[in-house]
Amino acid sequence: MNANLLSLSRMALGDDFSRQAAQFLGESPAGTQSAVSSLLPVVLGTIAQKGATSQGASGLMSLIGGANLDTSSLGNVAGLFGSGSAGMRSLLKTGTNTLVPSLFGDKSGAVVNALSSASGIKKTSATTLIAMIVPLVLTWLKKFIGDKGLNAGSLSTLLAGQGPNLKGAVDSRITSALGFSSLAAFLGGLGRQSVDTAQRAGATIAGGATAATAAARSPLTRWLPWLIAAVVLFVLWNLLMGKPTPLPENAPMVSVSATNSTTTAAAAFLPAKVYFDVGAAAIDVDGSAKIAAVAEAVKKNNLKVTVTGYTDRTGDLAQNQELARSRAAGVRDALKTAGIAETSIEIKEPMLVEIGAAGADAQARHVEIGRQ
Repeated sequence: MNANLLSLSRMALGDDFSRQAAQFLGESPAGTQSAVSSLLPVVLGTIAQKGATSQGASGLMSLIGGANLDTSSLGNVAGLFGSGSAGMRSLLKTGTNTLVPSLFGDKSGAVVNALSSASGIKKTSATTLIAMIVPLVLTWLKKFIGDKGLNAGSLSTLLAGQGPNLKGAVDSRITSALGFSSLAAFLGGLGRQSVDTAQRAGATIAGGATAATAAARSPLTRWLPWLIAAVVLFVLWNLLMGKPTPLPENAPMVSVSATNSTTTAAAAFLPAKVYFDVGAAAIDVDGSAKIAAVAEAVKKNNLKVTVTGYTDRTGDLAQNQELARSRAAGVRDALKTAGIAETSIEIKEPMLVEIGAAGADAQARHVEIGRQ
């Protein structure tokens, strides 16, 4: 049975979490309890949607690993609410600057408004509560992944199966703020990803059965087509060269190295682009997934890459260029975290992109990873 992450995360926060949060925020216990109850399923649902594929789960694991989340803090969540707690300050900073933008993107403000309206707490309190709960949930998920020894594949399967656990707990007012027309649309998208995961698993099983059948064949049956092909190629070669030399007895087969073609194919995905929200330098889950995929290919093929920040020509040029540099530095750091040596990464100066058709400004807000 798939683990119920909503139930487990509630247990990790503790029964007294809402009361402590209410005192910290200066809100009523009832309003804060309502806000926590509305927010937690949406946070987990959004995490599940972003990580319900192997690539998305890789990006999620990369995001969690690079966010400096202290799993030991979960042993004393109440201590985070202590007067002048450095742990709470660090938690809120990480949530505000990195994790909330990565999870909700440009919908963060709409989520704040919806949460405030749904629960009756102030917008400033809703902002703080979101910045508190998102990193706490991701910290708990980081610990859960480590405790269970999950990889990207098993994590994606776990997340893809959370739809039934979230059904009935998700607040439609908040999912509407995220751009979903209905609860069915929010959970239905997760359901389709779950089906896709199951189909991939079925394909893997079918592939394994095919491989097992092939392995059961006799060596002669498996190699006969290759032997025939080798003979035909040898005869054609001699005919074309005008040397109809008979095929030598016990002639050795010739293997051709595929190293160069493999490297070329693996590098074909470059350049890769990581996109950013307006005015933001935080790498979202999709960007983290792309960086993780790039890093794996770079390590596998021993490549060197360039990192270039791009900006449009609107607004203040100097500020845009500095933002582009910050984004490029963030991508470089993410590549380093993924195991790429700094000597294999070259940061180039920001490039300007002319604004043309509608949407070009959004396309301009990116960092490009290219091959040196």
